[in-house]
Amino acid sequence: MLPATFHRLTAVAAGFRGADQLMVAGTPLVVAALFGGGPDVVGLIVAVQGSAWLVMSLPAGVAVDRIAPLDALKAGMVMAVTGVALAMAGLAGGSLALFAAGAFLSASAAVVGFLAESASVQALVPAGQLPRANARLQLVQSSAALIGPAVMGLAVLQGWTMQAYLLAALIAAVGLVFALGFGKQPARAPRARQPLAEIAEGFGFVRRQPLLVGIVACALFWNMAFFALVAVFVPFALGPLGLNAAEAGIAQSAIGIGSLAAAFLATVAMARLSPRLILVFGPASSMLASVILALSPELAGTTLRLVGPVAVFLLLGFGPILWFVCQNSIRQLVTPPVLLGRVGSVIQVAIYGVRSVGALLGGLVASRFGFSAAMGLIVGLFAASLLAVLVSALARLQTLPPPVVSQA
Repeated sequence: MLPATFHRLTAVAAGFRGADQLMVAGTPLVVAALFGGGPDVVGLIVAVQGSAWLVMSLPAGVAVDRIAPLDALKAGMVMAVTGVALAMAGLAGGSLALFAAGAFLSASAAVVGFLAESASVQALVPAGQLPRANARLQLVQSSAALIGPAVMGLAVLQGWTMQAYLLAALIAAVGLVFALGFGKQPARAPRARQPLAEIAEGFGFVRRQPLLVGIVACALFWNMAFFALVAVFVPFALGPLGLNAAEAGIAQSAIGIGSLAAAFLATVAMARLSPRLILVFGPASSMLASVILALSPELAGTTLRLVGPVAVFLLLGFGPILWFVCQNSIRQLVTPPVLLGRVGSVIQVAIYGVRSVGALLGGLVASRFGFSAAMGLIVGLFAASLLAVLVSALARLQTLPPPVVSQA
C-alpha cells in the first residue's frame, strides 16, 4: 500500500494538473473566440504561455533543491491560483496582456509543480513503490489531459468560459489546501549559494550519470520527432490521408486513450518486465507509429482511412507513457535527493528546447520538399531516439538501480 502522505500528494497533483490542462486548452480558444485574435496573436499568446517551461525550469529546479520540495509544491499551488485569477481578470476586463500574464504564471506553476512533485515522491514512497507511485501520478495527468480540453471546449462553445476558469481556480485552490496539510518542512540545503553554480551541479550530474545520458538523448530525439509530427499532421491528414477536420480530431484524441491505458498498466508492466524492455519499447513503438502514418495514404478514400492515424496516436500515447513512468523512477533512484530539482529542470529545459526545433523543422521540410520527405524525417528522428537507448546503459538495465542517498 502506498502511504497516506502520497495520497495527499496525488490530490495536490490533481489540483495543479487539472488547473493547468484547463488553462492550456483554454488559452488558444479564448484568444481566438473572445479576444478576436488571428493566428499570429493566438500563436504569440500560446508561445508566451509555453515559454514558462524554458524560462522557469532552471530557477524552479534550484528553488526545489534549496527548500523542501513539499514547500516548493505549496508555492507552486499559490502561483496556480494566482495565475487563474489573473487570467479571469484579463478576461473580465478585456485585457489580453493581463490574460497572457495569467497564462504565463499558471504555466510557471505547472513547472514548479512537476519538479517539486517528482522530488517529493522519492521522500514519501519506499524505493520499491516508486514505479507504482509514478504510474498513479501519470494516471492523474492523463485523465486531466483527456478531460480538460473537452470541458474547456464545451464551455467556450456554450458561453460558460468564466465558469470554466472558476472551476480551474477551485481545482487549484483545493490542491493548495491539500498541499498546506503537509505542514512546514525543514530546508534541504543552505540558501547562501550561487544559483549558477547550483545549476552547473545539475548539468554536471546528468552528464556523468550514464543512465541519465541515455534518457536525455532518447527524449531529445523523441520530442523533436513528435513535434515535427504535430506540425505536419493536420495538413497531412486533410491532404494525402483524405480525412476531414472531425476525423483528424478523432485520430489525435486516441493519444489520450493510449496514455490512460499505459498509466493503468504501468505498475504491472514494470513488475513483470525488465526496465530495458520498457525503455526500448517506448521509442520502438513510436517509430512503428511513424511508419504506419507514412504508409497510411495508401488507405485514403477507403473506409479504413481512419485506422492508420488512430493506431498511430494510440501507440504514441501508450509506449512513451510506459517509458516515461520507467525513466522517471530511474531518475528518482539514481539522483541524490539534494539534486532532484536541478536534474529534473536540466532534463526539462533540454526537452522543451528541442520541441520548437522539431516543429519548425517538420513544417519547413513539408513545405519545401513535400509530405513524403517530412514523414521520412519523422521516422528518422524516432529511429534516432530508439538508437539512443540501444547504445546507452539503458539497454543493459535488467533491474531498477538501487536508490542513491549520498549527498552531491
